[in-house]
Amino acid sequence: MPTKRVYFFGRNAAMMALVDQQLKAVGINAVGHMDEQALLADLAKGDAKLLVIGGGVEDDARERLRAASQRLDLLVLEHFGGPAQLVDNISGVLG
Repeated sequence: MPTKRVYFFGRNAAMMALVDQQLKAVGINAVGHMDEQALLADLAKGDAKLLVIGGGVEDDARERLRAASQRLDLLVLEHFGGPAQLVDNISGVLG
């Protein structure tokens, strides 16, 4: 069985690139998306353990992603801090 992934979703391309680098640097198997439909398609594959929703995501998309995560029994972290705190926050959620 493949390792479960952390998916992250945001709207700022520069921030998404930084987050991708930080998570991979500490060995977190992570995939980032800026397109909601592509993210939902990936989440439906069943290989996710956590969805991180960035602070810049608008309320309507945030609500849809929370609802999808609930249907998929997926943990959600709504991250409003900077990228420097993200690894610690993910570790806190996953234990």
